[in-house]
Amino acid sequence: MLTLPRFFAFMVGVLALLAGAVLLLAVRAANQAVIKVGESARHDAAARIAAALESDLGSAERAVADFEQALAVGAVDAGDAAGLRRYLTAELIALRNLTDLTLTAGTFQRYDSDGAMVLARDGRRQIAVFRERAGHLGDQILTKVVPDSDGDPTRHDTFRTAANQEWRGRSLWSDLAYSERDQEKPGDMRRKVMTVQKAIFDGQQRFVGVLRAGLTSDTLDQFAAQKSPDDPHRMFICDGAGRLVTRLQGGDLFAPVDDHGNPDPEGDLRVVPTNVPPPIQAALTLARQGTVGGSRMSVGGESYFVTLSPVAQGRAQQWLVGIVVPESAYVGAIAHARDRLLLMMVVVVVVIAAVGLGGARTVGVGMRALVRATEGMRRFTFEPGPVQSPFGEVRDALGSVERAKTALRAMVKYVPVGLVRRLYESGRDPVLGAELMDVSLIFTDIADFTTHAEKLPPTMLADALGRYLQAATIAVEGLGGTVDKYIGDALMVIFNAPDPVADHAVSACRAALACAAATEDIGRSAWWRAAELPPWRTRFGVHTDRVMVGHFGAPDRLSYTAMGDGVNLAARLEGLNKMYGTTILVSQATHDRVGERFIFRRLDRVAVKGRGQSIFVYELLGATGDARAAARRAALAAYESALCAAHRREFSRALDLLSTLGDDEAGIVLAERCRHWLGAPPPPGWDGTWVAASK
Repeated sequence: MLTLPRFFAFMVGVLALLAGAVLLLAVRAANQAVIKVGESARHDAAARIAAALESDLGSAERAVADFEQALAVGAVDAGDAAGLRRYLTAELIALRNLTDLTLTAGTFQRYDSDGAMVLARDGRRQIAVFRERAGHLGDQILTKVVPDSDGDPTRHDTFRTAANQEWRGRSLWSDLAYSERDQEKPGDMRRKVMTVQKAIFDGQQRFVGVLRAGLTSDTLDQFAAQKSPDDPHRMFICDGAGRLVTRLQGGDLFAPVDDHGNPDPEGDLRVVPTNVPPPIQAALTLARQGTVGGSRMSVGGESYFVTLSPVAQGRAQQWLVGIVVPESAYVGAIAHARDRLLLMMVVVVVVIAAVGLGGARTVGVGMRALVRATEGMRRFTFEPGPVQSPFGEVRDALGSVERAKTALRAMVKYVPVGLVRRLYESGRDPVLGAELMDVSLIFTDIADFTTHAEKLPPTMLADALGRYLQAATIAVEGLGGTVDKYIGDALMVIFNAPDPVADHAVSACRAALACAAATEDIGRSAWWRAAELPPWRTRFGVHTDRVMVGHFGAPDRLSYTAMGDGVNLAARLEGLNKMYGTTILVSQATHDRVGERFIFRRLDRVAVKGRGQSIFVYELLGATGDARAAARRAALAAYESALCAAHRREFSRALDLLSTLGDDEAGIVLAERCRHWLGAPPPPGWDGTWVAASK
């Protein structure tokens, strides 16, 4: 049986399927475009870099292999020092990115228990040919070596490691280091080299020596100049510790650093960049975490693709080619798909509107029953009502009314219930406008909340903040306050609007004390202790004034709130707590209204930021009759005397009084001011006002 709800459901379902299909096609096309273009571009760039670096590093291995081949075919005699020098010189000329070829030799006797090679004391020697920075070739032959002396080349780590039995037959690579030939030059003029060394044996497995080949990589030196201004890809090479091996810009210098990038003369040679863009910094963090391959990250609100690919494996020590590119560089195809989606969605909306118009005319016959059903909503009771009617369509509509009641019950959790009731009973749409009203306001803020937030996982932070805001809301609403808005961890509370509150200044002070106590109770709760969270402390600013209260915002997006100088003053009072180390600051207007029902300390005469007129501000210690507050009031009595003395320009007298207060933060602040005034007296006509320079 076809009914109106079924008809509407069928049509909406068809349109939803159509919209879903359009959206699916658009999203699929966008994803494919991003993946295809992005991965292909990054893969090609990484492959080019890897090939260039592999080619550079391969030169040193080719020099070692050529020497072994020359020995095998008899082209060079291991015992002919002059012939060895000529061969190594020719090889150095042929392979232009080599910095040196060094053969360190000795007479093999045996391997000790640790695999270290033991040489005869006689016969130790070294033949080295090298290329100076200017390109000139030089050589050095050592034949008269004092065994185990500082000048014994067989003691060098490159010889001892390569000659160890464990590494026999294998080429070993060192990390990036300054060339030994450039020791006398400044750091930016010294060549960065890597060396490969291998223990060489002839065809009869007789030890010939350890050949070390050093090279400087043109790829590394020229890397900072590779990027085209039109290329959105940012490329670099780093190691597994997230330290840069290549420059980000031409002025970056190399220096020895430890695993954390701090200067260390014994550390590895790495780039110390003058500036690391945030996306590259985030990519280096991924490298430190061991991330390899492609991933997506968000930096400063913008999405980036990053690829970290191993390069020169077995040669460079855990080096990675990194490529970072903003996602916006790949969205050309997505923009086209988006435009098609918008066009098709317009068609869908037009169809939905046409169907809705026809359906609304058809449903008009059941409106009388709906009016009776909404009578309960007019009374703003929200109690569930009966859903009875001989017509299925009307029954469904009445069910919708009941769901609307549920929605209204949910809405009062977002908007003050008094305001919702007034708007509903008036039967008018809210419009822009406000009226002057006498209200009391509270602004709250959690001390050091940013520090707390940085130390907590998002889910735990949300849970903890929810518990705190719930307790704070219950505390202020229980005394007649209306939570106007939540501002992150802060609350703005209004008393006497939209519902009237007798003695609203008194209620505001009580609410601030109750909220502070509730915060302490949360810190002692079982959940808080189990989560091992530090106790939170809330700061309050309380002020009573005549301000504009009503609907503000845009014509189609309103906010019920209070505005005016009094609102700003209440917010500034909350911020002043940071200066004085206090918890609850109350304006003179509120203090004068509540009379003797609370215990206060007169704290200062202040002109808050953005306000020329000064007022006295008071620290709310507790309600009259509170023994703990009374004890604090007595202990701090010297402060008010010191304040009066300071306002009379008796600064030395004020300092004497303040010396009895110990670590009272407000006393420390006033003492610092008095010492300043002793050296730089205030101008004539000064009335004791302190002008706050910050919020």
